Amino acid sequence: MRHPSTSLAALSAVLLAALALTGCATAAPPAKPAHSHLSVVPQPTATRSQVQPLDQEIVDTVWVIVYPGTQFRAAHGCGCTLKGDSSQELFPKGTPVVLLKIALSGAWKPSQGSATTQDVTGVNLTGTRFDGRPENAVLDTKDGPAAAKKLGLPWLPAGLFGSSTEWTIPNNKLRSFAAAWYLPAGVNRLLLTVDVPSEPEPNHLVINIPQAALALTEHGGE
Repeated sequence: MRHPSTSLAALSAVLLAALALTGCATAAPPAKPAHSHLSVVPQPTATRSQVQPLDQEIVDTVWVIVYPGTQFRAAHGCGCTLKGDSSQELFPKGTPVVLLKIALSGAWKPSQGSATTQDVTGVNLTGTRFDGRPENAVLDTKDGPAAAKKLGLPWLPAGLFGSSTEWTIPNNKLRSFAAAWYLPAGVNRLLLTVDVPSEPEPNHLVINIPQAALALTEHGGE
């Protein structure tokens, strides 16, 4: 016959073991919640080593992304006059010029099935002007092409696509060209219109002109 104290000791040991097991189960970390899945529109992103865009816009399937390029003083005047019979050149030699890098990238959407490219045939910059001025901005077509070449960029969309009559860009890959405008005094924003005919409407971007370019318009700064 067992001694009562022995039975109590054994029972206590069993209870302590059970409590220990219960404590371990309670201390186990909770299961991680399932991750939520969000649908996002494909968008080219810049890495830390890349220059940040001045603005970007999309209407339907073509991203338009604008980056700073360079600035310089025109070596040649525009050859254009203020108005009518005036002989005064609107933008003479020495006028500040701002050059921008304009990038295009296709953005696929489900209704396009297996499409890997987007149609940008005839893309143009018609309607671009400076904030506060009613007239269209004037392209520097005399010095601009050489400035673009120095940056390794085609001049305007036609330079990007050459003699091809059908212009296409790949999805999620940038294709870039350059354009340069004479800078009038007293402006600080370019209202850039990039019209892609295949899109429902033009892209309207607001470009804050880089300070380095504005400095050329102030007190004859270099």
